[in-house]
Amino acid sequence: MQRLSVTLTVLGAAVLLSPGPASAGLANRDYGVIKNQNSPHARLKSVNLNDVRWTEGFWAKRFAQTRQVTLPRLWELASDPETGHAIQNLRIAAGMEEGQFKGTHWQDAWVYKWLESACYIYAASGGEELDKQMDQIIDVIARAQQRDGYIASQTTARGWPRFQNPQHHELYTMGHLVTAACIHHRVTGKSTLLEVACKAADCIHERFKQRDPKLADFPRNPSIIMAAVELYRTTGQRKYLNMANFFIDWRGSRYGNGRRDIWGGAQTKGSDLNQNWRPLRKETEVVGHAVFFTYLYAGAADAYMETGDRTLLTALERLWADLVTKKMYVTGGVSPEHKAHPARSLRPGALTIIAGDSIHEGIAAPYELPNDTAYNETCGQIGNVMWNGRMLAITGEARFADIMEHTLFNSILSGIEVDGEGWAYTNPLRWHGPEHVLRSNDTHKRSDPGARMICCPTNLMRTLASWHNYLYSVSREGLWIHQYGANVFDGALLSGRTLKLTQQTDYPWNGKIHMTVDATEPGGVFSILLRIPCWAKHATVTVNDKAVNVPCEPASYTALERTWKAGDTIELDLPMPVRMVTADPLVEQTRNQVAVMRGPMVYCLESVDLPEGVRLEEICLPIKTEWTIQHKPDLLGGLTVLKAKALVIERGTTEDIGGYRQVSDARPRAVEITLIPYYAWNNRAELKMTVWLPAMW
Repeated sequence: MQRLSVTLTVLGAAVLLSPGPASAGLANRDYGVIKNQNSPHARLKSVNLNDVRWTEGFWAKRFAQTRQVTLPRLWELASDPETGHAIQNLRIAAGMEEGQFKGTHWQDAWVYKWLESACYIYAASGGEELDKQMDQIIDVIARAQQRDGYIASQTTARGWPRFQNPQHHELYTMGHLVTAACIHHRVTGKSTLLEVACKAADCIHERFKQRDPKLADFPRNPSIIMAAVELYRTTGQRKYLNMANFFIDWRGSRYGNGRRDIWGGAQTKGSDLNQNWRPLRKETEVVGHAVFFTYLYAGAADAYMETGDRTLLTALERLWADLVTKKMYVTGGVSPEHKAHPARSLRPGALTIIAGDSIHEGIAAPYELPNDTAYNETCGQIGNVMWNGRMLAITGEARFADIMEHTLFNSILSGIEVDGEGWAYTNPLRWHGPEHVLRSNDTHKRSDPGARMICCPTNLMRTLASWHNYLYSVSREGLWIHQYGANVFDGALLSGRTLKLTQQTDYPWNGKIHMTVDATEPGGVFSILLRIPCWAKHATVTVNDKAVNVPCEPASYTALERTWKAGDTIELDLPMPVRMVTADPLVEQTRNQVAVMRGPMVYCLESVDLPEGVRLEEICLPIKTEWTIQHKPDLLGGLTVLKAKALVIERGTTEDIGGYRQVSDARPRAVEITLIPYYAWNNRAELKMTVWLPAMW
């Protein structure tokens, strides 16, 4: 792959941050990705960004790769006028250079999400050069901002009027600006970007506070809701929280319960695509664009943490159950549709006709989960992790952490090449090789972002750069451990007690996790709460090499309460047998098929791992399959493969009609197959791939 001449040195550092809304003045605190330490309705509080660091293993390698490969590569591409043109757009809007805007209406978000990623890496690793680089692009952003705070190069660089079309995504890009600014302020202690963000938020507040009905379809992609709550948490300015709640309340309020009543009333502009067909609190099912609905629900969860509005939480619980039980892939994917015009005659609970509502990059009907046409945009899965992370903070319930882990390991990591560069927007569960019929944003090969496909690479990068901040939370009970990997936690509990704890493990390839309490001051009783994943049956825990009598039920937390002291050890053993799972029979595309899992990983079969002359489509798995587990440190960045004997069901020779054959002529024979984790597919030429395989009883 061709390299540009731009270089980037990423070294590392940690810094001082601002207080929460309830605090006065500046405090030497480095708050988390969400700053909910003072949120009255959050059961679990974020730990500080510099409290956790990876040490070795799977996630340490991923973080180092993100810092050393992905971050500089996406800067190079953003700086390239022929490829990204993202920085040039801002410079043109600022009057710093001549030229024309290029790219998508959301090209600015590339820069803002890069900045947010750089902040997470800077917090964990430091680096004077990275700090200077952030300062330089912040200067460009500040210059591109208009006097009243408005900033969107997609309009100003073109001389277009503001807020004329929701598809121009002005509020979306400014939402990512505000979020990046909050993180930058926490990590560096600087206010340069935060001042830009406050001016932008003030501009939005002033423009929308009158509830002009012509603006009811803004924001289309509602990143501004999460951003506004985070700006409230960062500055203490209540108007930003009020603005977030206004956008939540406004969405769907204009159109009531539909577009056109059955008696021939006037056509309105409501749409399932952007969830404005009915208000959030009245919605009965998840609909529309996956990024739109996950960002909306994540923002509503943020708002709940501050207000305690039970009507919001009730709706979010209802929608979560609808998504997870009826509309989510086994990999965690949440957007089956590339483009569709559902012909649903009636929506439940309303006398309305819905004719030709155009849905793209979004959800489908219940149990409609096609494999080879699955869109599953990486950004949609990232939005789902953000939503579940906030639901976890509200409730402390393990089911949300389970979804986060499962989605990240499978349908998010699959969006990036194992070498840290080269991206895919779509994450299908079956691929037919070079002859596959391509749909929107499909490709046979992984590619760079550019003029069109710009959002997922930076979104994925900021997720991987910040994942360590999702491992732990604190509460009155003590320290909660949500996710596992080799790392060190060195921070404070809510009681003020300091704690240093080390995880040693080869997770996700091995379910044994060894934890050591390195230091804790002062003494006293508190709990360390361990998540038992939903797949982990017969998990066991020992403390100081002695078994402890605590419940270890799947999809729950087990609390270890005692007076902890330096040198204490915890051993958590999560058995990882190979599992074959089936979908609900109502999922027609997977009926009588199985998917193979081990630990948090979903596995897939690629055609390169079949004997020569055997077609992927001919493979069947006996239910009594015996599996061999083998770690391959030199394969695809290092991973664990599963080997087994499968059956090839070749077509009979006697023609019945057309291309069909009589089954009595089929001759099954055994062949050896090797399955790899789904996240690593599409890294070896243009292969066929499948997650689901026909089962034989």
